[in-house]
Amino acid sequence: MNKYAFFTAATAATVTVASFSAPASAAYEHPFTDVGDRYGEAVDFLYMIEAINGVSSTKFGTQQTLTRGDAAVILSNMLGLDTESAADAGFKDLNSRVKGSVNALAEYEIVSGVTATEFKPGEPLSRGAMAKFLVTAFELEEYAVETPFTDVGGVFEPYIEALYGTGITNGKTDTSYGTNQNITRGEFANLLYGTVLFDIENSYYPVPVDATVASATSTQIVLEEAAPEDYTPTDIADMLYFSIDYGDGTENDFEPTSYSLSADRTTLTIQHKNEDLTGKKGIMLINDWETILEAPFDFTSATITSSANVEGSFEQPADLPATEAAQ
Repeated sequence: MNKYAFFTAATAATVTVASFSAPASAAYEHPFTDVGDRYGEAVDFLYMIEAINGVSSTKFGTQQTLTRGDAAVILSNMLGLDTESAADAGFKDLNSRVKGSVNALAEYEIVSGVTATEFKPGEPLSRGAMAKFLVTAFELEEYAVETPFTDVGGVFEPYIEALYGTGITNGKTDTSYGTNQNITRGEFANLLYGTVLFDIENSYYPVPVDATVASATSTQIVLEEAAPEDYTPTDIADMLYFSIDYGDGTENDFEPTSYSLSADRTTLTIQHKNEDLTGKKGIMLINDWETILEAPFDFTSATITSSANVEGSFEQPADLPATEAAQ
């Protein structure tokens, strides 16, 4: 799975997290009467971005056990996955409410079934399975460290170690993670929210600081810092949003046709032959989801260039024929 595939759909949500501040309990926007301050910030955020629903219009079901199916729906909503066109994962026990989410997550190998043909969406989600869901979805495997838990082992061990290594969870007690215990809806909300915050704090996001429309089909974008080596030009461009304001009330969104990075990895060049600016005037808009960088352009008239060693004007001497004067 490449997490950058999720970025365009999920960025608006994660940027909201970055600027999200915990309100006073009376100011929470969610309508749930069974959510206290311990879970309030997480539930409020997930509700605001439409990642969660309650068990009723006024109850979140904070202390209720979370089912595997509901966990899949919440996680796919958080990641902004395409639940409509995902390939069928082969599970025969999925209802219409959870099928698209499970298929989408299975397509990226975030979840697996209890058997080859059964996902068991109505069964409780264990804390061990929850660790696998979150670590795989947000690619946290590299953070794995040895834990002090005596109840960790088997298939979920590396995922629990990764979740522990990030500091997102410290277990049920100093020596127990509660691997086989069921997780509640409130606990899952807190852990998912904490995982998203950790991901934001430890990920690279490109910040454009300057841009020049170099030609009718090419634009250069200077980044605030050099892109890490493991980020491709496509990864970086996928985290930006491009459009053209032509100044006449029309604004065209477009995806560049190709991308490249300078040797020092600080300048992203995009080719936009599908949005040819020949004969046009306007502003290129580069949106990093927090700010919009503007790059004016004007290709409505021909540009005349002259060599530095040639005079800018020429006057024909009155006493010479035109052909001799030109020579």
